[in-house]
Amino acid sequence: MTEPSPSAPITLVLPDGQAIERVRLYEGEQLDTGLWMYRIGVPLWQTAVGGGVEPAEYSTWVTAAQLRPLPGVDLGGIPAHPRTRTSAPTRWAWLLDGRTHGRPATVHAEGCSGATDRAHPLGTTQALDVLARPGTVACTACDAAETLLPILAHGRNDAPATGD
Repeated sequence: MTEPSPSAPITLVLPDGQAIERVRLYEGEQLDTGLWMYRIGVPLWQTAVGGGVEPAEYSTWVTAAQLRPLPGVDLGGIPAHPRTRTSAPTRWAWLLDGRTHGRPATVHAEGCSGATDRAHPLGTTQALDVLARPGTVACTACDAAETLLPILAHGRNDAPATGD
């Protein structure tokens, strides 16, 4: 029989500011971008086979901004998986690969093995501008999609509404 993974109770803060106390914190993992993500389990109900409801746990990953420790709870036993890649750049640097053989133009993080020798360097603002154009994609094999697409989406979601 396997040992259950260590966990600890913690508070989850929802987007509207409400807090759910005593969700389960299972582990932390540092992404290549340096951001720490935490796997939690939220207790909920689910429909049971044959009718009725039964307890269930919804598992998801959140950032530290969505979590608050509970007083007196030791989180020291929770597994943490720091980034192991030591060659991570100290600044963001991007490469643009032009369209080739029917493939769309692609933005890569500097050092991505998927970039060709034809790729040319871009700054972050240039990379975001290029990604906003139809026919350009962000590489999912490196940090480009994970880092740039949320920034691009955030800018679109926060744009002020204009009336005619």
